[in-house]
Amino acid sequence: MTIILSIDPASNKAEKSNTGVTLIENGKLLNYWCLPYGIRGIREWHKKEFKNIKFDKVIFEHFEARDNAKSKDNTVLETIAEIQRLIPEAEPFRNGGYQMDVTNELLKKLGMWNFGKSHHADVRASARLALFYALRNDIEDFIIGVGEELIERIQS
Repeated sequence: MTIILSIDPASNKAEKSNTGVTLIENGKLLNYWCLPYGIRGIREWHKKEFKNIKFDKVIFEHFEARDNAKSKDNTVLETIAEIQRLIPEAEPFRNGGYQMDVTNELLKKLGMWNFGKSHHADVRASARLALFYALRNDIEDFIIGVGEELIERIQS
């Protein structure tokens, strides 16, 4: 059994920006968090929740700084730096192509589309990243678990 803790980091500029965090074991959503704002949200969550979370792998969405246009928000890099400070074992992972490999339909069928009253897109991005990571890194038990979860949900 492989448990992935996946983080979609938020901006430190946009007050309504959220960090999405999911904990997924072999295709089954164990828990999720929608953290307000960037660094502040990560710090509070880490202090309250992190010590109680069991996982095998921690990943976060890799982010590359954009040009200096005023509309560009590179403050996500500040959140990433805080994630790396608080969770040194966290590994960056590029999400290029993840919407093609981990489709909206797959997320819906796995129950990883709507997340209570949270800002779904950030938590959804985190879940998609975890599934994509397992797929791209050939984590066999995780991938088999996704298939088993799909079969169970289809048969129910």
